[in-house]
Amino acid sequence: MKSSWIIIAILALASCRGGEGNVNGEAAAENAVAFADFLAIQGNTVRSFNSWQDKGAKSETYRLVPRDCTGILASDPMAIGVPLRSVICMSTTYLPHIKLLGDADIVKGVSGTRFIYDSLYSAMAEEGLIADVGAETSPDYEKILFLDCDAVLAYGISGSDNSYIDKLRTLGRKVIVINDYLEPSVMGKLEYIKLFGSLLGKREMADSIFLAKKREYESAKDCCSNENKTQVLVNLPFKGIWYVPGKDSYMAELVRDAGGQILGAEEGENLSSQKSFEQMYSLASDAGVWIHLNQALRKSDVSAENPMFSKIPAFKEGNLYNNNKRVTPAGGSDYWESGALYPDEILKDMIQIFHPQIAEKNFPERELVYYIKLDN
Repeated sequence: MKSSWIIIAILALASCRGGEGNVNGEAAAENAVAFADFLAIQGNTVRSFNSWQDKGAKSETYRLVPRDCTGILASDPMAIGVPLRSVICMSTTYLPHIKLLGDADIVKGVSGTRFIYDSLYSAMAEEGLIADVGAETSPDYEKILFLDCDAVLAYGISGSDNSYIDKLRTLGRKVIVINDYLEPSVMGKLEYIKLFGSLLGKREMADSIFLAKKREYESAKDCCSNENKTQVLVNLPFKGIWYVPGKDSYMAELVRDAGGQILGAEEGENLSSQKSFEQMYSLASDAGVWIHLNQALRKSDVSAENPMFSKIPAFKEGNLYNNNKRVTPAGGSDYWESGALYPDEILKDMIQIFHPQIAEKNFPERELVYYIKLDN
């Protein structure tokens, strides 16, 4: 009888150690992430990389252990008890992943509930089931402590005050930093479903979701492989500066896969470059389509910004499309909330916009999901 208890104790200890997966260990498991640049998942170890810290480490390593390993969880701030049963999300972009994995009810707090587009989460917030915990620049620490969740899902931004992350840890909260917004590739962003699968104890389900969405995306992409590229004008100038996504960016990849090409995109850049009004206006004469027009809902909203815009061919031909079909009264956008998890839908939207004849042939009678055509 005594030996049985010893065996149980040994098994429990091994389980709490988290098994294989130490990134620096000799027997580290193979990285389950193939496309993301800022995430690694090896066994029970997760590493989150970033490009926003000016000093110190450029990555954080989390050890996923069974949630009943209270000793390790109490002594190690980077040990995360899984599966998570309650979380606070400092970005609405984490909500779709949790919902798709069937665990929407574990969300107890969100930064900026008025920006939530998803109807289920919005209803939960209205019913008081989800609390607004404030912005990352001024979070409501008292409310976060009161909620006493398993983890706070957070992010940091280059040039901003990210001290709230360290303060939450000082207060005893488990914080997982997620840098999905830094990913320059479509599949890299989509692959974060694997992280949520690991945190919620649903990795197999998450892997299946990733593969299904990857196949759907590639199937739509193949429809445009032999088409001439539509020249695409992106954005409106902001305070005299026209920001243009680089050729190696997430947006440029989407446009390219949909049979388009962004005018003014810089070679080898994954960030946006700054162009003058004159530079982009001269390129605009080649644009067949103009997308991402700030908050515009009508053509007249665009010409009101500058009367010269009405002379651009894409404007005169009525080929203006904006990604604000699904927004909240406060300005929250589902394009940014769920779009990274549904790139196949964004791609199909773009194909309908750039090559309507291909869309009609391959997905007839489909309506735009994230985009609207600007009329009047």
